[in-house]
Amino acid sequence: MYGLKYDDLLVDTTAVQTALHWVNDEEYQARTKRIARAADCSLKRGYLPDEIQAIQRPLDFYMFDKVIEAAKLAEERADLTRW
Repeated sequence: MYGLKYDDLLVDTTAVQTALHWVNDEEYQARTKRIARAADCSLKRGYLPDEIQAIQRPLDFYMFDKVIEAAKLAEERADLTRW
């Protein structure tokens, strides 16, 4: 409806922030544009046109693996620095 992907809606944790740093610039800019477009559609109380909705792939996970890896690294770092 708004053209967002699943990974655009992840809760903003430290693992998500770390994964965002690992994403290439092109994907990061596309994410920013999708979020801005969704905010614009929501503000105007409308949806994307059907033609654009048809080409959207909301379950195209571009960041989920990186989030899991960042969480594992943070957990490992916490285990190694614990006294």
